[in-house]
Amino acid sequence: MASARRTTRHRRRFRVTVGTTPVFTTDIGPGGFSVEAMRVQPPGTPVNGSIRVGEREVGYAGEIAWARAGAPHMALRGRMGVRFTRISTELVVVLGAMLTTVG
Repeated sequence: MASARRTTRHRRRFRVTVGTTPVFTTDIGPGGFSVEAMRVQPPGTPVNGSIRVGEREVGYAGEIAWARAGAPHMALRGRMGVRFTRISTELVVVLGAMLTTVG
């Protein structure tokens, strides 16, 4: 079982890429995010990608913290959590502003 989250997550939908795969977040916070995807990557896998915030694409680096496989043959998506290992100050500021103004 994955360790407990260290930061609060907010149910927000952002377009992100995990590697080269475009997906949408189910929740996001200063420590990372979770997504639903047809194929999940194993925990510990390093990933790079970007988060679309408004009209900007801001990069991040992270690792898969946990993953739960879906059933692609039944069109059931899996879920995985990404823990940030590197994010820009710009992303911290933009996410902080969006998460506090939206609720």
